[in-house]
Amino acid sequence: MMSINVIIGAIIIMTLFVVGFHSSVFAQSSNSINLQIGEAKELINQKLQEAQDRVGQIGDIQSFMDLDISEILERFKGIIPFPGDNLGGISGQIGVLVYTHGLGFPGGHAPEKTEPIKEALERLGYPTEIITHMPYNWDEGLQKLDEQGVKYVIFMYTDLFGPESTVIHNVTRGIFGGIEEYKYCPGVPVDQDSCLYMGMLTKPASETSNATLIFSRPASPDDRILREIFVKIAQKSNSENNGNPENEIFVNVGHGAESNLNDMGQVQEYTNTAQYVQQRMGYADAFGVTAREDWPDLMEVAISAAADKIQDSLTATNADNVILVPASGSGSGFDAVKEELDNRGISYVVTEEPIPIGSNEFVKWAQKNVLGTTAFIIKEQPSENTITPNWD
Repeated sequence: MMSINVIIGAIIIMTLFVVGFHSSVFAQSSNSINLQIGEAKELINQKLQEAQDRVGQIGDIQSFMDLDISEILERFKGIIPFPGDNLGGISGQIGVLVYTHGLGFPGGHAPEKTEPIKEALERLGYPTEIITHMPYNWDEGLQKLDEQGVKYVIFMYTDLFGPESTVIHNVTRGIFGGIEEYKYCPGVPVDQDSCLYMGMLTKPASETSNATLIFSRPASPDDRILREIFVKIAQKSNSENNGNPENEIFVNVGHGAESNLNDMGQVQEYTNTAQYVQQRMGYADAFGVTAREDWPDLMEVAISAAADKIQDSLTATNADNVILVPASGSGSGFDAVKEELDNRGISYVVTEEPIPIGSNEFVKWAQKNVLGTTAFIIKEQPSENTITPNWD
């Protein structure tokens, strides 16, 4: 007969965050072992307390989330007695919104990034929905998770716009999440709580769901896992084009932001990543620029400034070629940078985009992100929408 610890270990995985307790009996495998409600509640509460105690031993959640994914997985197994490989069985009550820039229909965004993430998280036991930038269908994704009975929802940004590089983070945290300190509408305030931005209306999540939202740290090009994508991009370009990094400069071209402050943050993230690639590959110089491609009044100046920076770098380093990376995708801004370099007679090689070459890295990053956020949820049990402590 199966031991009581194994039985409760399995039960707690499915019920750790359940507030209500409606079933009169639990059935476990072929042994059909039944537990009375009172006994089950007592044992579940005991296991929950044990999990909270173990999470407490982790100490600083931010340091925990800085570990490699393999270390996080191993330490997570010590927090919750996961049966088999179902590491996220605990998370039947934790859902994930995988957010990406793109359009809300099949093929309207990069499925090479989002679908593998969704599949990987669902294998870990997390109900997961993909949501998009235009139209902003965050409420639809939240409703689908609500139907699956989640109590917590991790809002995970998968675009390579880190913590300070886009106003969308405030639209989601402040308007959708209702977190007062981030409540800022970059477009037209519709009422006290809603915002119309780029033709899309965002309303508070509280109008849709009672779930608690946890906004996890956004994907950033200089994340320890994700920056390896750019090394892969450089290595492939070098191999295919018989490159000589000592005579080349490596330039990440980003989408850009309307806000000068956000744009500076984005430039810094792409520069940090480019310099990491430079250390690995030996390029003569490396940095990031942005095209400000959604803002015509800013775009012309940004394109000229980007070309100036590239030209100055070539002169200063005596390099003779540019490795040009569409770090935010091959949009109109990236094409405009290419056109300006053509006009100036500057030689360049265009590399691959981060997707699909970086699909595996995005999956690893997402697993790490969600497991770290789960540890935060277990430890803090937030009752209000919040952000994770490693946001910055």
